Amino acid sequence: MMYAILVILLVLVLAAAGFLAYQNSKLVSNQKKLGTSSSDPSLMYSIFDQSCAAGVEEPEAIPLFQYTVFARSNGAVVVNKPVAMIILCRVAAGKGDYLLADVERNMLDKISRPMPLDAYSEHKAYLHRTANHTEKEMILNLEDAVNLQYT
Repeated sequence: MMYAILVILLVLVLAAAGFLAYQNSKLVSNQKKLGTSSSDPSLMYSIFDQSCAAGVEEPEAIPLFQYTVFARSNGAVVVNKPVAMIILCRVAAGKGDYLLADVERNMLDKISRPMPLDAYSEHKAYLHRTANHTEKEMILNLEDAVNLQYT
């Protein structure tokens, strides 16, 4: 009789552990789908100022967002000579300067800086290159900031 009770208790404990493991697996799966899992340390970011450099120095950099400010000359935009060109790139772990939250704050700061009165800006968002939902949300936030600048 004692063995039967121990066997029943063991089965109940194993069933409860299995149920908890299943719920945890389901939660982790949903977080990965939504991109809300803890920040991935293998994803880091850099901001390249192309108005000072000829090209992106990092060959493994994946551009995610580009913000360019052009000067106007006699009412026409001078496209071949931007005043500023800022490119946000995702780079390999250990090679970047920022994590996701920091890079978004930094880019928003650069976008919100006042431009000369005769300046014109444009941006390019590379949503198809995002690694997860959180990156996509960041790029959409940057686009909103650029669009709000002119409303």
